[in-house]
Amino acid sequence: MSPYLSPVMADRLTTLFRVFGPVIYARCRRLLGDAAAAEDATQETFIRVFRHLDRAPDTEAALGWIYRIATNYCLNELRDRRLRPASHETVPEMPVLDGGEKWHVDRDLVALVIKRSPEELRVAAWLHYVDGFDQEEVARTLGISRRTVVNRLQTFIRNAQKFALRTAA
Repeated sequence: MSPYLSPVMADRLTTLFRVFGPVIYARCRRLLGDAAAAEDATQETFIRVFRHLDRAPDTEAALGWIYRIATNYCLNELRDRRLRPASHETVPEMPVLDGGEKWHVDRDLVALVIKRSPEELRVAAWLHYVDGFDQEEVARTLGISRRTVVNRLQTFIRNAQKFALRTAA
């Protein structure tokens, strides 16, 4: 794609930013926990949108597409951070383990498990367990079936349980 946009493409990019910029910034802020990092991530997200604007979906599906770009960028940023987060707050609730007991863990453990997960599991788990999306919302956002979401979340939980048992030993 040329570094210069036609007026039509420039209008489309401007519209996408005006409509979805605040949502994407909020997403980045939630993931990264820092206003300055969220601004950078939002800017990087829309640079990536600009690079692939010719392949951008219509307005109805654009939010999901841009949301995935932002989520992947932020999760990669979290993975690449060298410093551990200072927060030791607990995550409200994790899924129910075998035997019906609830699993409460700190954010550091959640970030570590997510960081070590394959991308397809990582994104679905973050959307569901951290952002609070239900399975249907995760499916719509990622453009996959609800059954695939269920399978990815189950695999993530199995991996998280194994990891938690290894680190507790």
